[in-house]
Amino acid sequence: MTDQAARIADAIMARAPFDDLGASAPQSLVEAYALQARVVEKLAAAHGGIGGRKIAWNTAAQMDAMGLSEPGAACICADLVRRSPATLAAADFHTFAIEPEICAILKADIAPREHGHDRASVIEAVERLAPAFELLDPRGMGKAAPFSILSQNINNRGIVIGGPGLPPHDVDPSALRSVVTCNGETMLDKAGAAPMDPLTAVAFLANRFNALGQTLKAGEVLLLGAHLPPTPIPAPATMRFDLGALGAAEFTIA
Repeated sequence: MTDQAARIADAIMARAPFDDLGASAPQSLVEAYALQARVVEKLAAAHGGIGGRKIAWNTAAQMDAMGLSEPGAACICADLVRRSPATLAAADFHTFAIEPEICAILKADIAPREHGHDRASVIEAVERLAPAFELLDPRGMGKAAPFSILSQNINNRGIVIGGPGLPPHDVDPSALRSVVTCNGETMLDKAGAAPMDPLTAVAFLANRFNALGQTLKAGEVLLLGAHLPPTPIPAPATMRFDLGALGAAEFTIA
């Protein structure tokens, strides 16, 4: 598995085309997360450690389509965490795509807890909720096995965090209006676009990584679910995500 993890990590960093892994692909969630952990270890060593986590496929329809009983989860490398307004280079990606999301910035660790976490147990660990763009590089991925995607860190290649954001006690997710523009053209304008309650998503990520023996650390940023499906963005482009009272995130890519 170590050699396989090194090959996957090297391919991700080299922007090589996505490999579905064929007969060597993980055959279960346990195997997929075990391989992901080894891949992330290699990626994090090259990118400043772990700076956050992400949830994926966190609607019933998405889980059903992927044949999974729970959402997916992956890691964000610290050096790939950017602040809005950010400037990106298209050459750093094989196939650039984005997802606009709510993110949570932690102010306290979330360690394993007897009986697990729920939204009530994680809210005090969250400093603020803010708009963000997840940066993806599916590397030309077509239809692929869910466990292969999981093991390859669900295509994450960073995040752009906007703001200023608000403490979670002050946020009603259903009242937030998501407006996404590309070069001034509207791609999304929808109220209540979050796929699940943000704090419930935080609790899921805490429980998933706690089960893997990991504590979520103060300062980490958590991506809490896409308001749009993964959307390819040809360069050059200027992207903006306005999220009402939470503020906005923006980047350019060329």
